[in-house]
Amino acid sequence: MRETNGLIASVIVVGYNDKQYLDACMSSLLDQDMSLDSYEIIYADNASPDGSADYVAGQFPQVRVVRFDKNYGFAEGNNRAAEHAHGKYIAFQNADTVAHQRWLPELLKAIESDPLVKACHPSGVPLNFGGYNERIKPIERGVMCELTRYGYVDFTEKQLNGDRVPTLFIAGGSLLIDSAIFDQLKYYFDPTYFIYNEDTDLGLRINNLGYKILYVSSAPCYHQRAPSRRTSMNKKTFRMAYLVTRNRFITFYKNMHTVEFILTLPLIFMGSIVKLRTLPMGWMKKTIYALGLIPFTLYALIMAVIRFPNYSQDRAYILKNSQRDEFWLLRELWQRSIPPRTPLADGIAVVSVG
Repeated sequence: MRETNGLIASVIVVGYNDKQYLDACMSSLLDQDMSLDSYEIIYADNASPDGSADYVAGQFPQVRVVRFDKNYGFAEGNNRAAEHAHGKYIAFQNADTVAHQRWLPELLKAIESDPLVKACHPSGVPLNFGGYNERIKPIERGVMCELTRYGYVDFTEKQLNGDRVPTLFIAGGSLLIDSAIFDQLKYYFDPTYFIYNEDTDLGLRINNLGYKILYVSSAPCYHQRAPSRRTSMNKKTFRMAYLVTRNRFITFYKNMHTVEFILTLPLIFMGSIVKLRTLPMGWMKKTIYALGLIPFTLYALIMAVIRFPNYSQDRAYILKNSQRDEFWLLRELWQRSIPPRTPLADGIAVVSVG
């Protein structure tokens, strides 16, 4: 087990060309409502050409800087950075986030509230909600991320009243995990994903082990970068949509028994189309997109199936060590309500594309 050196937590920020966000991010992490001696901050740089690593080293001497030789992406970048961590708990935080002063203390309180709780994630605060960037006073509203019946991630507006809600999903942009379960997981984020749905996979693997994940409404986290709500299709958005869809199929395959996966497959397939309900576009455009998404999703499924043999060992390990019965995940998904037609307001401050 990792030597903790008396540190309760290690906060890891992996960045690539995020220099413009790092001042606010690092300043907020250094200004948590707890002693700086009790946790460490690690900035791991994915060989950014914009001078991010030098900037952090020069402006924030309290932060330990790890420099990678190339861009390892989100998943492997965080895994490699975690090798340098000494905390009992590890927080993974995106570079374009700003943490409320109670962010880390509240996550720590939640993860220590129950021996079965091994990970937790905060409330995202959209850019357009009142109180954005308020770091000291309590925040009234935020957003909870959770899987829908169709296997994709939905955002639900919540009153931040101190609720702790068990979830299947864990938001990769900001989370806290008990490093003691690393040996059971084998890795935090699947490095073969590079990006997208690696957090869904982590959440399902933690749940498969019989542990709990909590959404913690009293630990607000802001997102500095306003996500794009554009619905036009270009090469970049096409590739993003492809990776999201393909990796979603792979994720559920890895974490389900064969019969369970086959029964769930129609729901996951429909998810790509049902998610259109939440996009800000007219019904005509949604209809056109839906017709195009059918062959697109089929293509992503075929490409996922081609890759299934690459995950046979991981899948065998996950299912062998699962503490859940064979159809637990299908039951959990089916119990979820159908997402609403209307999207949450623009400016969602959550770092996940599930």
